[in-house]
Amino acid sequence: MFSSQEDLKNKYGLRKTSDWLNLQKGDNKVRIVSDFVDYGVHTFKDKDGKYKSVVCIGKENNCPFCANKVPVKVQFLGWVIDRKDGEVKLLKIGWTIAQKIKSLQESEDYGFEDLPPYDINIIKSGEGLNTTYTVLPARQNTSLTEEEQEKIKSKIKDPMEIIERMREKVMGSVEQPETPQFEQLVPDNDNLEDLSF
Repeated sequence: MFSSQEDLKNKYGLRKTSDWLNLQKGDNKVRIVSDFVDYGVHTFKDKDGKYKSVVCIGKENNCPFCANKVPVKVQFLGWVIDRKDGEVKLLKIGWTIAQKIKSLQESEDYGFEDLPPYDINIIKSGEGLNTTYTVLPARQNTSLTEEEQEKIKSKIKDPMEIIERMREKVMGSVEQPETPQFEQLVPDNDNLEDLSF
């Protein structure tokens, strides 16, 4: 009756993978291939009780979420190679994971200047607000293959450009006369980095 998802993707030329990596429970082995850029995010519960996240456009741009005192959380956006499928993907992380990667960068044994010359494993445990992350470096440095280097050259864009496009999208909705209504603010907690956009 219905074609397989794979057949439909082939028939209509749909992408087989997403440009975004969502961290799954357990091992998430990646290779960082770009700088990570910080940006602000407002997370709130809408009138339907669903969690929503929106990029902060800044007080200077009349952000309605800042005006309504919705807290800002810092997120980071960068490109990685997902070792599960070998594809180059965007990864958004919160301060908890960023701080652990920064600790590796500054360590005597695993330190690096720009990008780590090794893979890292981001291990996700727990659920919701009880989610924890462990970041482990690979035991040895490995060079990127020629194929990986080609994928990186052809795919990645400056993460700041992507964030600016997200801000422009929000700014376009700011011009609407209706001010966002918020039922309940989300508590300020590092584990909110799990909530998707």
